[in-house]
Amino acid sequence: MTEYKPHRCDFCSGTVQPIVAKSEPLMVQGGLVLLEGVTIGKCDRCGHRYFPASVLKRAEQVASRPEQAVRVVSVPVVPAA
Repeated sequence: MTEYKPHRCDFCSGTVQPIVAKSEPLMVQGGLVLLEGVTIGKCDRCGHRYFPASVLKRAEQVASRPEQAVRVVSVPVVPAA
């Protein structure tokens, strides 16, 4: 795993700090992948999240081949009113 270093947020004057995502949804390739236990960055001011390239690549792999996932969950979808 790549170490995540703190840096300035691109959207505000906050600092992006590494956190371990407990349950972070990510839309990739038209699908939803739920990240658990991966290190991502989160701004301490605005809350914007940053994903290392290695995490995005893995999420794309799982989105294209769901059988690689640890588990699969159902997510209800509600149409816009």
